[in-house]
Amino acid sequence: MKRDNVRGEELRRRMIEERPPAMGVTWALDSCADVTRSGRRVEGGWPGTVPEARMRVLRDLPRELAAKGFAPLSQTELSAATSTVYDRARREWQLAGKSRGGKIAAGNR
Repeated sequence: MKRDNVRGEELRRRMIEERPPAMGVTWALDSCADVTRSGRRVEGGWPGTVPEARMRVLRDLPRELAAKGFAPLSQTELSAATSTVYDRARREWQLAGKSRGGKIAAGNR
């Protein structure tokens, strides 16, 4: 039993570390697509906000954790995940703005 608990905690930790960067990339992709569809270029500062990042984390990560039977996010984990989502999305947006055509490179996903 103890070994299963350790494995479970490791899986939970990995989910909390690995999902937020992917969420940030998806957010940036969606934002770039929205801007492009409206006929604008991906340029300037990242249009997202920290509260939007937090809502993305709260919309997806707790549900994913619960589906695996894991404990909810702590406030510290929520803060770290929010920062990671926001920072990754902002970075991807900036990279897309610098790239030709303002698109996120497939290798950055």
